[in-house]
Amino acid sequence: MHTVCIPATITRAIDVNVTGEWRPERGWEVTCSWETLANDTLQSVRLYNNGQQFMIYRPEKHGRGRTDVFHSSDKVMIVNCTIITYRGQEGRCVLLLEPYQPPVGNYNYTCEVSGERPMFRMGKKDYVIRVLVPPSDATILSKKEESSQIRVMMNCSSTGLPAPNLSWTVGNDKVQADFSGRVWSPTSKLWHVWSYLSYTKNDDSKVLCSPEVTSENEIIRGKPAEYNSASGLIGTATLVAIILVLSLLS
Repeated sequence: MHTVCIPATITRAIDVNVTGEWRPERGWEVTCSWETLANDTLQSVRLYNNGQQFMIYRPEKHGRGRTDVFHSSDKVMIVNCTIITYRGQEGRCVLLLEPYQPPVGNYNYTCEVSGERPMFRMGKKDYVIRVLVPPSDATILSKKEESSQIRVMMNCSSTGLPAPNLSWTVGNDKVQADFSGRVWSPTSKLWHVWSYLSYTKNDDSKVLCSPEVTSENEIIRGKPAEYNSASGLIGTATLVAIILVLSLLS
């Protein structure tokens, strides 16, 4: 009895790759790129947000590209899909996700690419758009009043997503702020936070304001600002006006 060996045919899935980055004052830009086998033809690209399909691109229907805008109560998604080669062996869909209001959690994005008959090859890639923008370098505005004792009023600020926490340190001691606040900026798509501290300067202890955000049990720290009596001075009226404006915005 003779055994006949039949070589197995291995069907390779379509190569799909998804990358993303934060674009300042725009939002998250996510690119799904694909490459099929040389003898394949693109049938469709389906895009999903948190498991829900929101767009399908078919070259047979839409031609060599499709651009569309999708609005919801909390965000807008702008998608531009294009094919690079004649039969669609290579191409990409670029998504720009702009939040209207502070995001409450990550976005789960999926890109599914399908080939035409008879093989109907498929490639699929999930991508988590992490709602995280590290805190910006902290800045301090200060006003110094000299009498029998030197009293310093300082306002520290930073931006980030989620809203950064600002902590004060005088020398080796952590101190509580007199008050703090935050406001969401539709322009920058970030939280703007501030913290006010007034203290009596008795020595040359270093004063630091340190920003940090907590995301998925990870602490991400920004560059702290240090009080420097030789710079960053503003008038009392200006400092009070800044604090009042920020308070009203919150």
